[in-house]
Amino acid sequence: MVGEDVREFLAENGFVILPDLFTPAEVREVADALDALFARFAELPATSTLDLGATAGEFGRDVPEILYPSLLAPALRDTAVFRRSSDLARRLLGPGTWFRFDHSIRKPPGCAYETVWHQDRVHKRSGLPERRLNVWVPTAPVAVADGCLRYVPGSHLGGVLPHEPVPGRRGALRTVGVDEAGAVDCPLPLGGAALHLFETVHGAHPNLGASTRTAWILQFTRPRALVPAAAWLHRAVHRRHIRRWGDAGAAR
Repeated sequence: MVGEDVREFLAENGFVILPDLFTPAEVREVADALDALFARFAELPATSTLDLGATAGEFGRDVPEILYPSLLAPALRDTAVFRRSSDLARRLLGPGTWFRFDHSIRKPPGCAYETVWHQDRVHKRSGLPERRLNVWVPTAPVAVADGCLRYVPGSHLGGVLPHEPVPGRRGALRTVGVDEAGAVDCPLPLGGAALHLFETVHGAHPNLGASTRTAWILQFTRPRALVPAAAWLHRAVHRRHIRRWGDAGAAR
């Protein structure tokens, strides 16, 4: 599944596109689970939801994001998409790689929200050395007009770059001084996936198309031995809130 050419491309560019990693049926299984969660977005635990389009003075569901959907819908961990992504991450990062985090972002049709240039590593709180890989899986074909990802090749080789707050966007940071001349758009067919490293500068176009763009993003890290206690605490807090949410739902 992973040839030396994939490893070399990822190491050189910081990202790689795999257009046929999954079958359409495998992706539909994920899409059904995520659709069910987004349909109940207002009912989900507050710690599990964000609106990426929120400004300093408002919070709604313009660009909904679900944190740890695989905790809210454990069946996601049993899907072929999860299993193959996990295996792929282990092959690319090496022994000791483990699943750290997942989230899902939905951009509705005609959504002008652009995911600004950024490095995922800028949000890392621990200074411990580790490698991380994100697997970005759209639940439908995604073209440039639909909000596909875009990358700056080789940007992962420069370490953590300067970032600045994005005016009008709560908590958002963007990379300063990105040269977009060499940026690469990465449209994907159904069944495709985009992979990138923790330091790779990336963003996503607005969804100006007629269809909803939903993506499941899985993050893997290596080595496990260096995971700080804060990471386990973060997940434990989410588990507790999700358990309470589930108990409340069962009582209704």
